[in-house]
Amino acid sequence: MKRVLWAVIVLLVFSSWAFAAPKKIGLILATGGLGDKSFNDISYAGALRASEELGVELDYVEPKAIAEYEGYQRDFASSGEYEIIVCIGFDQADALNKIAQEFPEQKFAIVDMVVNQPNVASLLFKANEGGFLLGIAAAYMTKTGKIGIVGGMDIPLIRDFFLGFEEGVKWANTGAVVLPTVYVGGWADPTKGKELALSLIDQGCDVIWAAAGKSGLGALEAAKERGVYAMGVDACQCYLGGHIFASLTKRVDVAVYETIKAAFAGTFQGGVFEKGVAEGWIGNCRFPEEEPLWEERFGFKHAVELPKEAMEKMLEAREKIAKGELRVPRPPEFGG
Repeated sequence: MKRVLWAVIVLLVFSSWAFAAPKKIGLILATGGLGDKSFNDISYAGALRASEELGVELDYVEPKAIAEYEGYQRDFASSGEYEIIVCIGFDQADALNKIAQEFPEQKFAIVDMVVNQPNVASLLFKANEGGFLLGIAAAYMTKTGKIGIVGGMDIPLIRDFFLGFEEGVKWANTGAVVLPTVYVGGWADPTKGKELALSLIDQGCDVIWAAAGKSGLGALEAAKERGVYAMGVDACQCYLGGHIFASLTKRVDVAVYETIKAAFAGTFQGGVFEKGVAEGWIGNCRFPEEEPLWEERFGFKHAVELPKEAMEKMLEAREKIAKGELRVPRPPEFGG
């Protein structure tokens, strides 16, 4: 009888422990995976920070193709092991719209796209504000007065970057101009990205900005070959060469970290959360508080010193944007 009683007690204790076991963080990265020193790496850094602070486990997967997203989302959600599942990249939206409806009690987050489901937090960034700040830097770095930009695809998300950038160049009031944007038509064609950048350089541009995924790497390479300046996007890409003097930073790490913390604190809410300079979701790798972070993370030192006037103007603009004293225009799709 005593043995039976002890067996029951042990079973109850084990069941109670299993039921109370803390849930985990699930992270589904964008295609390309870790090691990109950009979108995926910075997303992972935010999730890892939350994992370490909360003392909970982090599981992540690295899909190789868009077609794999739905399967990974369903596998994570059906397990019931995750407090929140974070999906990185706009191209996970179609799959998530379906999976979120199948698992209405599961918390999800998606970066860079809206999924209108009550259990999904859509994390968006005011790219126009970051573009504005970068445009100021570009205006002070050009010697020819001509700046070129290479886009991946002509979509609202990218136009938001570039409209802000053009306005920042104008606001700097140095006399610099931005030539018409050229688009690769895809995110994974560095050869064409390089060709387009070379055409801009041939037109007199001595500063090139690329927001084009892997296609943008070709544009950065073209700038290096021709001895002109370049700028990065999303994360600090200045480690790619001494000719890259600044990068717009979308602090996906901050957004992911804050959303995960909210999920475990019981304050998670579905809906659209779009934040920018004021909330620390948008920045620039050359800002004093960011520069050492990126240099340590990617193991390099910025080779180009920004003109003092450029940094003063960038910091002035950041303060005015944060206070609402300076409104950066947006494309019509964003209500601009």
